[in-house]
Amino acid sequence: MILLATLNGHTRSVHNVVFSPDGQIFASSSYDRTVRLWNREGELLATLNGHTDFVENVVFSPDGQTIASISGDKTVKLWSLDLDDVLTRGCDWAQDYLSNNPNVSESDRHICD
Repeated sequence: MILLATLNGHTRSVHNVVFSPDGQIFASSSYDRTVRLWNREGELLATLNGHTDFVENVVFSPDGQTIASISGDKTVKLWSLDLDDVLTRGCDWAQDYLSNNPNVSESDRHICD
């Protein structure tokens, strides 16, 4: 056996680790109330915050585009990894602000076009 990487980042005990369906990234859940995404080289890709209690379990959808996490407070959170979907939702949410806020520069008004 060869140790590939030692991952540091969680501030409390890790409860679960699961690989994505394609095996390219994996998620860890922790008592520090976060889910962390890592690549196969052990680099931290993202920290998902939002739970108010320890994160008990995490699982990928079969297509690898969604993560479900369950917390000790009995909530389930769904996280989208589909960057096109995230961008579309963000632009839908910000469109009115970008169009109507007088403090937004003219070039930024069209960032979602």
